[in-house]
Amino acid sequence: MNKGLAVSAVLVLLLLSSANAGVLNMQGLGFGVGNSVVVTGGDGGAGNTNLLTVGTSQTNNDPGQHITTYQDTAGALTQAASASAAAGGAIGVAQNGIGSAWQIQNQPGYGPGWQDQDLVAILDQDIVDAGGGTSSAVGLQNFVGIQTQVAFTMWGASANVQAIGVTLFDAVGGGPGGAAISGAAQVGVGQGSGL
Repeated sequence: MNKGLAVSAVLVLLLLSSANAGVLNMQGLGFGVGNSVVVTGGDGGAGNTNLLTVGTSQTNNDPGQHITTYQDTAGALTQAASASAAAGGAIGVAQNGIGSAWQIQNQPGYGPGWQDQDLVAILDQDIVDAGGGTSSAVGLQNFVGIQTQVAFTMWGASANVQAIGVTLFDAVGGGPGGAAISGAAQVGVGQGSGL
């Protein structure tokens, strides 16, 4: 009689300990990049290009609860600026780019779970021609990002995919008079799902 009670108690404890299993994935990334060129006081030119790529991914599973999850984030930010001046001209380009991403997957194993994701890009750039000569400048920024989440559980399957792309292009050129131009863009997406 005591042996049967002990075996039953062990089985109940094993079942309770596996009931708390599951999968929790979290990932995030953020970056900021600046770029600038300036030409002053005579004949000359300048140019600069930045290219930043980031990526992160996670895979996780709990075979006892029949859970498999995957999430991935990738992004690329390109900045290009060039300026030229002659006859005493002065001109400059300033660029700033910020990107951020966040994802979470919570599949507890004892019932339905959920997953969420957010992706944001902020770009701005300015071109200022101080005048006094002939000058020209070009500024180009581009951000592309994508996020993917997939979850398979005994409760079902769920997939979230989202992407953003944004481009800024500004150009200034002319004679001895001054000019200024500014461009900015902010774009973001977010979604969630449960199963």
